[in-house]
Amino acid sequence: MGISLRARTTEGGARPWTLREVVQGKPLGHPSHPMFVHFPVAFFLGALALDVLSLLGRFPAAPLAATWALVGGFLGLVPTVLTGLLDRWGMVPGSRKRRWATRHALVQAGASALFLAALLVRYGSRGRAEADPAWIALEAVGAAVLIVGQWLGGELVYRMGMRVSTGRGEPG
Repeated sequence: MGISLRARTTEGGARPWTLREVVQGKPLGHPSHPMFVHFPVAFFLGALALDVLSLLGRFPAAPLAATWALVGGFLGLVPTVLTGLLDRWGMVPGSRKRRWATRHALVQAGASALFLAALLVRYGSRGRAEADPAWIALEAVGAAVLIVGQWLGGELVYRMGMRVSTGRGEPG
């Protein structure tokens, strides 16, 4: 399935995609949110790994690289949050899916706050040869919270079928 340049109407015609539909990935034939979530997750977990490595061996550039990884994680949050919120806004208010999506968003916001705290605490000393244990602690708690949020998002997709296409029409 390729990129569709126009949306089909119920009458069999075609119309231009709306901005919302484009951001949600409908011209691609699948949701866009799952395409973006990997970037902040990888950058945030990578920052933790780099900081741990700085304590385990001679890798004096690791804390600076971890700082840049955190910045990359926050840049990756922009499309991730935008597409996730658009998916949530399209859910039926009060529905089970929307409640789970809200939990997922709140937990991920908590994880992001922990990584932001790690970035702010470390920023002035980012050039050190070894990470401060406080940075690692904030990132480790952030990683644990992030993983819980990822699980909630997985439940939304794999158990509740959010935006999963059955091949009989639009994704749910």
